[in-house]
Amino acid sequence: LALRPRLGAPTSIVPPPPPPPRLAMALIQGFSDGPIDVVGDIHGESGQLQALPFRLGYDGNGVHAEGRRLVFVGDLVDRGPDSVGVVRSVRFLVEKGRAQMILGNHELNLLRGECKHGNHWFWGKTEQLCNRSPEARHPIVAPSSPSFQVLLQDDVEREAMLEFFRGQPLALEREGLRVVHAMWHPESAEKIRNFRGDVVVAYDHYKTLLDERLRTDLKDAPKDEREMAIQNEHPVTVLTAGMEVPAKEPYFAGGKMRTLERHRWWESYEGEAGLVVVGHYWRRLTGGGEDLGFEPTGPALFGADDAPAWLGPGGAVMCVDYSAGLRFEERGRGLPEGSIGTALAALRVPEMTLHFADGSPTVNVPAGPRECE
Repeated sequence: LALRPRLGAPTSIVPPPPPPPRLAMALIQGFSDGPIDVVGDIHGESGQLQALPFRLGYDGNGVHAEGRRLVFVGDLVDRGPDSVGVVRSVRFLVEKGRAQMILGNHELNLLRGECKHGNHWFWGKTEQLCNRSPEARHPIVAPSSPSFQVLLQDDVEREAMLEFFRGQPLALEREGLRVVHAMWHPESAEKIRNFRGDVVVAYDHYKTLLDERLRTDLKDAPKDEREMAIQNEHPVTVLTAGMEVPAKEPYFAGGKMRTLERHRWWESYEGEAGLVVVGHYWRRLTGGGEDLGFEPTGPALFGADDAPAWLGPGGAVMCVDYSAGLRFEERGRGLPEGSIGTALAALRVPEMTLHFADGSPTVNVPAGPRECE
């Protein structure tokens, strides 16, 4: 595994020797039939991670009096102030058998050595995270200074973190319930289910197949068509980042201009594979009254009146990402945390209630089709 980051990241880092070969592992695994709490994207918000399990009744060692277990939906890292602390905490819980996690696209970026917006901390480097859109209604408090992030300076801990991620699955399943970071896509899931090897080996295998298709069938295809193939035909990418479709107009997000947007796959999901819990998609609480003047995550996937509820015609998809990963924009502009509707959330199963780290009221979210109002 090469640790040298890409895209203009620091070049002084000398990658350690590659890790020893892994035994074959299942990238889609099972989880217990007992009660669970599925936690959304944390994105380095260690304070939120400390608050939410406490509100859910867990002690400091991740033990719950009712035998519940935490399940983390991926994207533990990036953009927030303390990704290092978040990974330490979750790793402790997972290795003690008190929690499970799946990988998100941000963990995959680190495993691949991809230096992207929000993850420079991993290589011990600083960055200013806030969007510099001229349409911003709230100026950046200190635009010439980097955003505050705990920096990872220790090569040994860096390699240990990567080795921990390499040991995690891409999805969890049990009868009637799937947990995946971005999209439950049966064809992609079946490819991953039949693959034996860690996520890096799987990613490289399917990338090799895609590279050949790009050199042949799609050699002269338009840029967007090639990029959609890279995104939509790679099963690891589909599960961790979903599919993409052409955007109505170009937009700026994640540090660059984009012409493709995320596919709202839940709009055609009837519940064929049971209930599906995901993160990734930047929901926000409707009580957030501040308007940044720009959309920091690209075209909104949910309406302004997106009340917490299951999604899709079958009412069978729940997104538990309530944009904790945007709190850097609130802090960087001097706004109160949560003022644009950000929170760390957890779905309690089988009770089907949503809980929030900041103390927002618990919401009952029964699964199944919603009646017309």
